[in-house]
Amino acid sequence: MELINLAGLLLLALLIRKLVWCLRWLWCYYHGRETPAPISFLPRRPGETFDAPVRRARTQDEEDV
Repeated sequence: MELINLAGLLLLALLIRKLVWCLRWLWCYYHGRETPAPISFLPRRPGETFDAPVRRARTQDEEDV
């Protein structure tokens, strides 16, 4: 039972971390400032997981024009 509680607290902490990042991103976007780099759900994973598909989509859009 304690293991489930610990896992739940860990999941909650990760969700709160992501929520804080999302709110910060929205605040920066709304005020016209540079938005923070994307973060992954799990710490210590590079944001490149998100960046690679975005880069591919941008280059594809530029080629289509």
